[in-house]
Amino acid sequence: MEIIIAILAVVFVLGVAINIHEFGHFIVAKLFGMRVEAYSFFGLGPRIWGFKIGDTDYRISAIPLGAYVKLYGDEVTAPLEGGASQESQVPERELYELRPRWQKFLVIIGGPLMNIILAVAIPFFIALFYGVPSNPAPIVGFVKPGGEAERAGLKPGDRIVKFDGVENPTWRRIERDALLMPEKKIPITVEREGRLIDLYIKPVKVTEAGQSAGVLDFEPDLGSEPVVVGRIDPTMPAAQSG
Repeated sequence: MEIIIAILAVVFVLGVAINIHEFGHFIVAKLFGMRVEAYSFFGLGPRIWGFKIGDTDYRISAIPLGAYVKLYGDEVTAPLEGGASQESQVPERELYELRPRWQKFLVIIGGPLMNIILAVAIPFFIALFYGVPSNPAPIVGFVKPGGEAERAGLKPGDRIVKFDGVENPTWRRIERDALLMPEKKIPITVEREGRLIDLYIKPVKVTEAGQSAGVLDFEPDLGSEPVVVGRIDPTMPAAQSG
């Protein structure tokens, strides 16, 4: 069952990517006034359903993989696109093959360009609505009572300015280095009330599945990071209180 779900997920993701790609070709061709005979927004092969707007047939096709755009007179991929073009009188100004090279080039790169836009837009809107994860500043917020860090003299509110010789370390760097040094004394320097204090801490050794790692028994002060309010529902008490 998991394999089937994984396959369907891959097909769905590829389908979306291919559809966005083909839409790029489609929209550029339309902007230049080229005759687009068919735009299959779902599937390849023969048409099974659709509707027509102007000279373009918008359709769903039989093979549920990808999508395609068929410009008038393009017979190279006709077997995948439901057959050859319908014979009709088409003004020369609408023919792709009679357009300047720069217009043909833009139609060709329209697909990859849409994929690039999608790749940039997804993380942008995720960051816009949910925010960008921040790395907590190396300020100690909690020290385990009776733990190695407390015995070493570490206190809540201490700012770690040097860790194992590295100045101004990030919290991620501190945790990563501690993982590699279980039960080893690590020199650190903390700033406390304007004074610099040298200490030695020892990560707690944790063993699982035959592998050992060092774990710190103190945690960062998450409150040291600014909290940014992105959006408030007008009906919520927080909005009514200002």
